[in-house]
Amino acid sequence: GRVAQDGAPGPSPPPATSPFRPPWLQDLAGAWIFYSVLPAWPGIRPRFERIARFAPWMGLVIGVLQALLWRGLQGQVPLLAQVCLVLAAGLLLTGGLHMDGAMDTADGLAAGERLLEAMRDSRVGASGAQALAVLLLLKAAALASLTAAAPLALVWAAFWGRPAPLLAMAWFP
Repeated sequence: GRVAQDGAPGPSPPPATSPFRPPWLQDLAGAWIFYSVLPAWPGIRPRFERIARFAPWMGLVIGVLQALLWRGLQGQVPLLAQVCLVLAAGLLLTGGLHMDGAMDTADGLAAGERLLEAMRDSRVGASGAQALAVLLLLKAAALASLTAAAPLALVWAAFWGRPAPLLAMAWFP
């Protein structure tokens, strides 16, 4: 076993690999932690080196959870409340990761030559705040307009929203 800082024996770390635990499972556990705020998996040491390949699948999990919430709220609350709760759930499930990226991008694009400096700044600028408002309004309008097709759209958008930045990074300098 392992010894804690205070000298007390602690639990042994799980083995990195075993016949029942392939190495890619550590990458999936890392993706689970990075792309969501869902609880970590017990007994699996996450690895964060090759998590991008699991991004679409994490999007699928988040989209399905949002779609299930949409279905569960349908007819139980007014449409506007349903839209807002589903959007809030998406932000909460991801820790706002993608919205933060969109706000940073908007701040960077508005900063001109100081692009990288603005994107590194942890504070949100006016352009980032405007991007947040516009994106949430557009998402709300889309969901309210789609009504019956909203669950499928939630899953589709969450899935394809994850590889899209990876493709952009590969195609553009």
